[in-house]
Order: sequence, then C-alpha cells, then structure tokens
Amino acid sequence: MYRLTGSVGTDGRNAHDDVQQVQIQLNKNAHLVSEIGTVPEDGTLDEGTQRAIIAFQRTIMRLSAPDGRVDPHGRTWRLLLGDLPHAAPVVFSQLTAEDGSFYLYSNRDRGWGTPSTLQSIRTLGASLNATGIVIGVGDISFAQGGRMPPHGSHRRGVDVDIRPQRTDQARVPVSITDPAYSHDRTLKVVEAVQQDPNLELILFNDRNITGVRFYEGHHNHLHIRFKE
Repeated sequence: MYRLTGSVGTDGRNAHDDVQQVQIQLNKNAHLVSEIGTVPEDGTLDEGTQRAIIAFQRTIMRLSAPDGRVDPHGRTWRLLLGDLPHAAPVVFSQLTAEDGSFYLYSNRDRGWGTPSTLQSIRTLGASLNATGIVIGVGDISFAQGGRMPPHGSHRRGVDVDIRPQRTDQARVPVSITDPAYSHDRTLKVVEAVQQDPNLELILFNDRNITGVRFYEGHHNHLHIRFKE
C-alpha cells in the first residue's frame, strides 16, 4: 500500500503518486513537527512540501544537513511510515487509568499515544462509565512509535485496541463468537466513539454493527483509529 516507485524531493523523480504518498505521510506526522504544518495532498512537489521534508529530517531524524529527499527504501520514508522508532523524542504521553472509568489490559510500555488520542479515550471512558459500561483499552503505541508486533499499525499513537463488551461484564477477553459476547453493549461503545470528531475509523467484525469495517483478525477487539 505504501510503496514509492521513485525518490521524492530534491533531485527526485517526483512522480505524482509518489509525491502524494509522501504528502499524506507528512501530514500524519505533522503533530510531531510544528514546522511541517499541513501540506496539500495534490501530488505536486511545492515549496511547502519540500520544506516539510527537510523539517522532518532535521527534527525527527536529527540530520544536521538534511538532503530533502525521500527514497523508496530509505530511512526517511521508513520513519514517515512508522517502521522505525524516531530518533528524536516524540510528543506521546502514557495512558493511565487512575479514575477507574476504563481499565488497561496491555503492558504499560504499549500504551503511549498522542495527546488528542488519549483525550478521546478518556472522554469515551467517562461517557460510557456514566451508563454502566467500562471499556478495556489495549495496545496503542510504544513511547517513540515504531513497529509494534504483531500489528501492522500502532506506530503513530493514534491506533487503539478496545475489548468488545461481555454479558457478564468480566474484565477478560471475548470474541464475537463467544456466548458471553454482548452485541448490545458493544454497540453502545461504537455509537459513543462515533460521536467523537477525532474518529477516523473502526475495524471490527460484528457485521450487525453499522459504521465498522470488517478486517481479518478483529473478532476479539475493536481497532479504533483517531485522526490525531
């Protein structure tokens, strides 16, 4: 999905689709580098896009002399995709659950996210807790991003795993094929998160819930991706 056919930036081939892919990834990393701002995703290498590439290389990669180019298999591209941890500290915070409105079921080192994502989780937890529903929050990202096995995502601090609800409300795993799975309670979770303007998508395999996308391996958790 994220493959470049040629280099983008200084002295690059700068094919339209390649430039557009780099622009998309720059925007996804904009919260890490204030200099990036938002670049147009139009496939044209303008001055703003070129400056954003250099800013990313200087700030995140700590290059004293950025070359301003993104190569198909180069480190800049892999960092933009989140395949590698960042060299510079990123603006991730660690999610905690002191107030009891939700609980954590993954190791703490896998619970780092962007401030906006963590606020979305806290808001979701509080709103559902008021109705008697407690959500279980799993993997988000590592402290500096990068690959998080076994996931293909969870690199940017915006992807969050949440357990489906159970009829017995126990804080243990459940799949949509289990008798203990509660469609009605899980539907309320989905409806609540759909009210968040920061929501980008929900992957989950209960086909009787509107607004979620079927994705292999998502019978036992909701994968919620936020915009920032």
